[in-house]
Amino acid sequence: MQKHLKKIARLVPVLDIKKTRVDAEAVALAAILREKVKLESELMAWQQKYLNGVTRLNAERESVERPMLLALEAAVDHARETLFVFFQRLKEADLAEQAQVMRVNIVQRELSAVEKLQETHRERFKKEISRNEQKGHDDIALRRFLNSR
Repeated sequence: MQKHLKKIARLVPVLDIKKTRVDAEAVALAAILREKVKLESELMAWQQKYLNGVTRLNAERESVERPMLLALEAAVDHARETLFVFFQRLKEADLAEQAQVMRVNIVQRELSAVEKLQETHRERFKKEISRNEQKGHDDIALRRFLNSR
């Protein structure tokens, strides 16, 4: 009976460590998701700037006088390059998110395994207590029976 209690007690610090690790990995995942949302909003903003610039550039090209043509072409090129940079960063954030989700799943499985092991030891402890109680009741019943004769 004591061996089960010792096993249960030894698993408590391990569980605490595993829970802390799950929390840390979840915090890291949340940070990645926040960064990804930020990148997505910036990407959408630059995409809108690019589309607006292309519209203005096309209007400038159709006009007879083209005083802003070079400046608009440079602005559209800059917006396209910036849009590409944000797209690349968003792809990197997606990969980081996938990797972090895998790490979170791994540490959650490790935590579940330790929790299951602790629960197994608790069940064995309960069964042993029940057996000991039943044995005690049987001994009492046997003594009463023998004393009554």
